[in-house]
Amino acid sequence: MIIRWVCEKDNKKWMYPIQKCVYCKGPIKKQIGRKAEVIGITKVNIPSPMHPIIPYNVILLEDEHGNRMPKKTMKDYKIGDEYKIEKAESDGAVIATKIKYDLYEALKSSLELLKSFDIGENDKVLIKPSIIEPAYSYTAVNTNPKIIDALIAYLKEKNIHDIIAAEQAMIGNDTLDSAKKSGILEVCEKHNIGFVDLEKAEYVEKEADGFKFRIARDFIERKVINIPVMKTNSQIGISGAVENMIRCAHKDTQKIMFKQDIEKTLPKLIKALPHFLSIGDATIGMHGQGPTSLGEPAFLNMLFASKDPVALDTIFVEMGLLENPDYLRECSSLGVGSNDSKTIEVVGEELEAIKFNLKPAKKNESAHPKIKLIDGKADPCIFNSAIKATAKLVGLSGQEISLAIGSQLTKDMVADKNRLVAYGDNAIKKIKELGITPIAEIPDDIDDIEKLMLLKSILENSEKEGITFADRIKSKIFRIGAKIKSGF
Repeated sequence: MIIRWVCEKDNKKWMYPIQKCVYCKGPIKKQIGRKAEVIGITKVNIPSPMHPIIPYNVILLEDEHGNRMPKKTMKDYKIGDEYKIEKAESDGAVIATKIKYDLYEALKSSLELLKSFDIGENDKVLIKPSIIEPAYSYTAVNTNPKIIDALIAYLKEKNIHDIIAAEQAMIGNDTLDSAKKSGILEVCEKHNIGFVDLEKAEYVEKEADGFKFRIARDFIERKVINIPVMKTNSQIGISGAVENMIRCAHKDTQKIMFKQDIEKTLPKLIKALPHFLSIGDATIGMHGQGPTSLGEPAFLNMLFASKDPVALDTIFVEMGLLENPDYLRECSSLGVGSNDSKTIEVVGEELEAIKFNLKPAKKNESAHPKIKLIDGKADPCIFNSAIKATAKLVGLSGQEISLAIGSQLTKDMVADKNRLVAYGDNAIKKIKELGITPIAEIPDDIDDIEKLMLLKSILENSEKEGITFADRIKSKIFRIGAKIKSGF
């Protein structure tokens, strides 16, 4: 598909969308080419950061309107060949679409390339974005609001009007604040659709493989369109279509899922849910130390769509040259999706042609070079709190600290660690069970400012062997002072 924006009066064309002709100020018509012929071929044998897989071909396409566009491909074409993308043949296919200026047409094309679109006029639809913390859309932390905008427009075009959006932020963050800053709340208001804060939703119990989930009722009674941000995750490898569904569960359920090993319980959640459609947001995407703002925007300009969330995530892993996460293999073993990239049908862009070296997330790394994180599958609230605290201490020198979090800590993980600090109630309890004495314990029941000040005192004082009563008093005074200052 080749798109141009045309002024018929002046016979002028633009590759990018404009509102009116820059010459006559007249109306602009969108021109979409549906047929394309190969009119030029160049073989490339030199790799680059953006195109590491070689050799590949760059073909020049011309549509029925005479518009031309280059296209990367691993296939061999001849001059005069027709370039055509066929519709998916399997329900578990993954649609990979490169975005060229027009997000709506890219989204529409992705959905129309699915074997079937199983949502009709009489269906109730729930859009599930990823909104984990207050962050602007350009950071790639939350779903791009432009995708939500385009999807709602597409659904209404198909005469589907019973639509809501629903999400809850990562535990410890405010959902409405996050939705507002992300721009998604504004899009919902623009289209007059409701936004449901799942922290306040009605929940029902569902069971899968012995695990009982409390799931928001709307996810059982509505057709769900899941729209995750495709990014790396320093806890579980990647965040995508599978991981994004964790927040349809009650926050207490989420905590239990992490306590019982998130990589085992997350696949069970997918098994407990009705089938849903996923649209992977890689308009920007994230790599490095995701999934929060410590990660780096990747600028991928891609959309992925599939009825199989495991297959979608698997293709993203392959595209990014990343390591296959354990929980995706576990999903496949439970029969809830395909984790074999060789057997997954990829439609649209060729997988080999879109591969890109994404930076993997490194486990057990914090933002501070002197603070080593030991993650025992901590719940998101504690994990995020620890990461944010270490980020705020960047620039301060000190002696190395090992910061232990989560309930899945083992003796091998924490034994013989210098200056071990137990961060959070689960870590404190587990380390005691292991018979190990940390130099300090930082419990859940103090706020983030106090946690930060206590951690700062340990970092700066190499001789400190514990948190004293004086440390606690100082941290409380600092917290009160910070609140008074913010009030002014």
